[in-house]
Amino acid sequence: MMKHFLVAGLLMTTLVSVKTYAQQPQQHDREGFFKKIDTDGDGKLSKAEVDAAAKDNKRLSKLSENFTAIDTNKDTYLDKDELKAYRKSQGPRKKEDGNK
Repeated sequence: MMKHFLVAGLLMTTLVSVKTYAQQPQQHDREGFFKKIDTDGDGKLSKAEVDAAAKDNKRLSKLSENFTAIDTNKDTYLDKDELKAYRKSQGPRKKEDGNK
């Protein structure tokens, strides 16, 4: 009986750990995405930085094309808040196989 409780406890701990770990990469990916494009490390993206990144990544071409519209404060840079608002306005992103 004690073995069953031990196994159940280990299973629950594992499931909680996996769920927590699965939720973290998305935030880290966004942070890594931003840092990768922000080549001068100033915490904001210039049009030149976005254009350079778009050459290597088709998904970023939409960001490059819509740069002026995304730059809501018109300071000629994109910050994390502007990108977050843009992502939110675009709705759920479809995966490459066409599913959400």
